[in-house]
Amino acid sequence: MIPRELIEDIRNRSDIVQVISEYVPLKKRGRSYLGLCPFHSEKTASFTVSQEKQLFHCFGCGEGGNVFSFLMKIEGISFAEAAAELGEKLGVKVSQPLASSGVSTSEKERLYSTMLLAARFFRAAFEAEAGRPARDYLAGRGVNEAAAKTFGLGYAPHSWDSLFKHLIGRGVAPAVIERAGLVLARENQDGYYDRFRHRLIFPVCDLRGRVIAFSGRALDDSEPKYLNSPETPVYQKGETLFGLNLAREAVKKEKTAVLVEGNLDTVSVHQGGRLNVTAPLGTALTAAQCKLLGRFADTLVLAFDADAAGEAAAERSAEIIRSQGLKARIAVWTGAKDPDELIKKQGAGAFDQAVAQALPYLEFKLRRVLARFRLDEIEGRSQALRETARVLGGEPDDFARQEYARSVAARLKVEPETVLTEVKRQSYYDRGNEKDLRRVTEKPGSRRAAAEKQLLALAAAVPGIATELKRELTVQDFTGPEAGRIAAVLFNGALDESAELSHQVLARLTDEADQRYLTGALLGEQLGNPAELLRDCIAVIKNDGARRRIEALKQELKEAEQRRDGPKIRELIAALKNEIY
Repeated sequence: MIPRELIEDIRNRSDIVQVISEYVPLKKRGRSYLGLCPFHSEKTASFTVSQEKQLFHCFGCGEGGNVFSFLMKIEGISFAEAAAELGEKLGVKVSQPLASSGVSTSEKERLYSTMLLAARFFRAAFEAEAGRPARDYLAGRGVNEAAAKTFGLGYAPHSWDSLFKHLIGRGVAPAVIERAGLVLARENQDGYYDRFRHRLIFPVCDLRGRVIAFSGRALDDSEPKYLNSPETPVYQKGETLFGLNLAREAVKKEKTAVLVEGNLDTVSVHQGGRLNVTAPLGTALTAAQCKLLGRFADTLVLAFDADAAGEAAAERSAEIIRSQGLKARIAVWTGAKDPDELIKKQGAGAFDQAVAQALPYLEFKLRRVLARFRLDEIEGRSQALRETARVLGGEPDDFARQEYARSVAARLKVEPETVLTEVKRQSYYDRGNEKDLRRVTEKPGSRRAAAEKQLLALAAAVPGIATELKRELTVQDFTGPEAGRIAAVLFNGALDESAELSHQVLARLTDEADQRYLTGALLGEQLGNPAELLRDCIAVIKNDGARRRIEALKQELKEAEQRRDGPKIRELIAALKNEIY
């Protein structure tokens, strides 16, 4: 475990504004800095950074924390790695503790080093005579040497253990090679054999350009055609995108990422001059991948294969993209099955045009729905009306829903009102008699909730307030879930109350929701006169507590009267008098 004193030293010497400015353009606004949040898509800046408090908070999505939290979220690294990175910039040596995953940072570094050695081995094999099959394959697919070099493409020799022997010769332990996913243990005998053999190798890198995995394309009839690294302590397939390390700056500049299905599509599109291209790794697009892209873009253009399977995948992916608050568009074209073939047959300009004219998600989905029915027949148009109405019913934007209703109406030869009426009818029957759960579960704001939030911000920001707070209230007086857990840390966390407590409390909060709540309180609440605010908020909480106790006693009294329980009635009346008088 990193000593707390060392963590405090690194935090105190770091400037959160300077660190965040490397990722987000910030503008000074009063005593704080504002920028567009890197963790969700927004047009109006709600991402706030306080140099005075050394905290950040987004009032749009709720993300917040200190300089360590920011680096962890933006880079997808552990606390220890964030501390080590900041420490390195400050010239402070940080030891390598065991991470929560059970993998020490030093072990991760061994894996990174091993993957780099493997990548260099594959690249050298690619350039040697033995790598001719891989070079010939790429030449046949129109990939030039410059693109192959940019992506670090390599070749896995037609051998059972050439990579394993190479790494052993470089001093890498067999267990590390196996944990890196590069070899497999032989069955019923000792030893290992290479996972990748006689394959074109695509290195997979993280955002820092570190090789974390490989994808190998068979150069013969071996199955599977594409073989990917297993997940390892440094590689999680559903959280990584092929080529994003190369596309990142272009994606940030254009605020748009183009997603293709395959590694070779990525290389071909990049070679054609479009640099903001990336691809999922042999799996359906995930919410985690969308969140990653959402740090740099607000729009994702899907350029999947131009067949039924590709269209279905694009539709599913678009729904995931929209669920993460991003805009989804779908590129369509004719005369080619995928981006690679489109570029070869019609040139890079044809692909650029398809991306520029990509359809909004709803238009794409409605086109697919309408294509399923015989619109030259009354029955077909009737079925299409019901299906398109169901799609339009899920669109939250009234203007978009009405405009698409006009478009659908023209295809179905009906009035727009007919489509909108069907949308309302579908919505009514789909909803049935169910209650609106959001109205049931959403809690309206209350004076007490506001008072709890202000008190916690006050206690964390102003030295000495926590001591006074403990004399007046208990942890149980904080009724909100986040407020209660933060109060427990403030009251029982063995903190140094002679100093500001905000960062001490943040360091002890394990739930991200609690961290977001506290940073929101610290950067969003106007604390004014601390003594006056403390007095007023405590009064609100005590008065509300008394009101709740009186209501509970009245309910108990009502039940006791119904039971004709004389002793209980007298006991409750006495308790009520004590509360009221």
